[in-house]
Amino acid sequence: MKQSLQVSILGQQFFLRSDSSPEQVQRIAAFVEGQIQEITASGRVADSLQAAILALLNVSARYLQGGGSEGMPPEATERLRQMVGRIERALAETA
Repeated sequence: MKQSLQVSILGQQFFLRSDSSPEQVQRIAAFVEGQIQEITASGRVADSLQAAILALLNVSARYLQGGGSEGMPPEATERLRQMVGRIERALAETA
């Protein structure tokens, strides 16, 4: 059964609905925040949206390269790759 949960990422509150346990949702939120903080600490970007997108790109690349897409429908894997490509192009245009 889905439950409503609140998490904080970079000081912003997000209300989520999930079947996962509250502890698992908090672990995921902490992981996401850590990935974004890793990007901002590198000094490459100051904008939190760009940091979040770069963090998503990093996690997606590791997921796809590590075989994490096994069991995923091929069209979902391809769509994720296309989205990553669009984000990379958009970021290159703003740089």
